[in-house]
Parts: sequence; structure tokens; C-alpha cells
Amino acid sequence: MRLALFGGTFDPVHYGHLRLAEEAREAVALDRVLFIPAAVSPFRTTERLSEPEHRLQMLRLATQDNFHFEVSEIEILRSGVSYTFDTVSALHQQNPDAELYLVLGTDTLQGFMAWREPHAIAQQCRLLVGVRPGYDLQTALERLPESVRQSVQAVPMTPLGISASAIRQRVREGRSIRYLTPPNVIEYIQQHRLYLEL
Repeated sequence: MRLALFGGTFDPVHYGHLRLAEEAREAVALDRVLFIPAAVSPFRTTERLSEPEHRLQMLRLATQDNFHFEVSEIEILRSGVSYTFDTVSALHQQNPDAELYLVLGTDTLQGFMAWREPHAIAQQCRLLVGVRPGYDLQTALERLPESVRQSVQAVPMTPLGISASAIRQRVREGRSIRYLTPPNVIEYIQQHRLYLEL
């Protein structure tokens, strides 16, 4: 089985996330893509996130019509700072026969060596890197050690310049977020009055 991990804060999930997951799935014929919301991102420890239950529910709504997509609570249940290395290790133990992949964007790859145990992650997973507009994959690759670079596979992405922070900003300003995230996610945001406060 080919299983991919796709981590992030997903606050909120949007079409950029969903397209990257779908394009990664198609590129290497993945059986499953696990969306894994972080309890606390190690690089955003001061940032206030929406409650985990909100982020999980928005992901469930956004992915419910794709049977290749699944939402995992593994990092939320573990609580504390979410390290990809711990998650990869746990999923490797749970799925010893699976080929593991890690989905990430070019921007994330640029800081990959600052992660906990990057060499071990690259040994256990192939890194499926979505090539986003405005990011130079070649420069990011040149900064990586050869052992990590060998694990990288580029995934050409449909250019969607959508960011979660811009969506939150739009909600605060009372502007439309239609066509940036699925309608059921928009409905959830409105129903729970998310992102109205700084």
C-alpha cells in the first residue's frame, strides 16, 4: 500500500491543500492520503490556532467526497508540539508493509533540515514536493544533503496562490472566501464564527 502523510495546521483547509494532495496522489498512484492536523506546530508555537476539533471537522468536511483521503487525529491525540518524525515512526509501526510518502510544498522543503530528525524522515518516506508558483525547487534542493535530496520527488502543481492566513484575514474583514475553500467548510466557519477575532 502507498500511504502519504500530509501534515499542517489546516486553519482552515483550502483548495490549495486539496489540489496538492490530489496531484501527489495521482503522481505516484497513492492508495491513501492522510491529512494530519498538528496539535502545535514546532515552528508556530506562539501562534494561536483554532481548536483542534474545529480544524479536524473542517478537514473531514473538505475530504469526505474523496475515498483516497482520510483525516488522522494522531498528532491531536498525542498533544504537545507535533513532530513529523514521531508521526512517521508511529505510522511506520502501524503499517509496516506500507510505502510511506510525505507531502509538502517547496516552501516547507526549504526549512526541512531544521525539522527533528530530517535524515530519518527522508529514509522512511519519499518526499513528494508540490512545486508552487514563485518558489525555486532547484535552489531548495541545492541546500539539502545528497541523502535527503535523493528522496525528493517533484509534483507539478496547479498554480493556486491560496493561503490560510489570507482566508482568515478575509473573514475578519467580512470579505468573501467563496471558491477558496469548499462550501461546506465556509458554512462551518460561519456557523462557528471562526476567524472573526485576531
